[in-house]
Amino acid sequence: MFNLLLIALLNIQLSAAKSFNFSLKIVHRDSPESPLYPGNLTFEEKIQRYIGFSEARASYLMSTSISTHNNNSAMHPSANARPEVLPIHSSYMVRIGVGELEKEYWLFLDTGSGLTWIQCQPCFSCYGQEDPIFDPKSSDSFRIVSCNEAITCNPYYCDDGQCIYKFNYADGSSTSGYIASENFFFTTQNENPFFFSMKFGCSPDSSGDFQSRMAGILGMNLSPMSLMGQLGKQYFSNKFSYCLVDPNTVTHSYLKFGDDAYNGRPVQEFKKTPFVWNPYRHNYYLYLQDISFNGKRLNLPKDTFKIRIYGYGGCIIDSGTQFTRLKYSVYIRLKDEFEAYFARYGIQRSYVGCGSSLLLCFDLQSGFNAFPSMTYHFYGADLYVEPKNGFIFFPSHFSPAFIAGETDFTSLGSWQQQNYRFIYDTDLHQLSFAPEECDKDNP
Repeated sequence: MFNLLLIALLNIQLSAAKSFNFSLKIVHRDSPESPLYPGNLTFEEKIQRYIGFSEARASYLMSTSISTHNNNSAMHPSANARPEVLPIHSSYMVRIGVGELEKEYWLFLDTGSGLTWIQCQPCFSCYGQEDPIFDPKSSDSFRIVSCNEAITCNPYYCDDGQCIYKFNYADGSSTSGYIASENFFFTTQNENPFFFSMKFGCSPDSSGDFQSRMAGILGMNLSPMSLMGQLGKQYFSNKFSYCLVDPNTVTHSYLKFGDDAYNGRPVQEFKKTPFVWNPYRHNYYLYLQDISFNGKRLNLPKDTFKIRIYGYGGCIIDSGTQFTRLKYSVYIRLKDEFEAYFARYGIQRSYVGCGSSLLLCFDLQSGFNAFPSMTYHFYGADLYVEPKNGFIFFPSHFSPAFIAGETDFTSLGSWQQQNYRFIYDTDLHQLSFAPEECDKDNP
């Protein structure tokens, strides 16, 4: 009888959890709504920023994916903190509350990170941020997590009974602190805050060239310590989605949780492809089988995007990367295809017109509109990128919205994700997507 009652209570709890759905505004870093708004830049200046961010972001993602195998457990525990590149080049941010109701903070939304962390008082060394630095003493719900609780300290370490982390970034910056538990809240579309308790990193010691003005990051990857890892099953039906817009024309869009992730559309409208497990990284890896140029497959070797030893290679989808970054051999194949295609129309390469040698730049002829498409052939699902989202258009030049990578690593950037709704299901371990007019997205 007791077992039947327990099962009934669990079913009620899960049913209630799956019914909780809401939307959270996400803001592009260059939006006027952002604390990082750079001012009224020209389109060319914005593109140069996006290229720089994409390059730095790729370094961040690659360094976190290959660092684990270099760790030596025999060393001092702090040496086991994986080297990373500062994720200040993530494209999107959210506003969430921590502790007391009136205290909200800007955090980078990072599908490439696990642990959510913010700067905390008392500060031994903190960088400047937009909001007042969080003071644990001001919150009755704040609690330091000890090493003997249910959470394990791996990949962090135990010191004097506390779980300690330290991230050493490739640019020389670092942040360190301890794992704690606190009440967070999201202000939903009906202005009623949704409260939840979550373990996070409280960081009183940060040094180096951060200059982000952000309080920290909201980790959204597949790791157990991410927001979805801790709360996805309990509150969000293990699902979240977004529909990204052109940051040059629309100021924000929405991150949708739970069954709201489908935005009211039938499940059958969405294509599905599984996430691929990488033992060295909790990113959202996909099985990319091939790429088509203007409807014609490149017929790439089957192992082109395979995850290799120590987590090298592979293909991920990443909202924080602006422009798609292709492994170099694939980039060369596509470069040849684009050059040959446009040469038939008398359109030549331009090596200065797009402002960066990293872009595959062409002269834009008046009235020309025969731009080719691209299709990413994932296992079980094809992602068609129409020309308006596959190119960057300057006044007198244009370029495909991808750049060359220096390694085997490939990431599908947010520019080519525009006007699709992407649903991340961390229970079924799959990505679903379907076309959508993202500029009409609402809570």
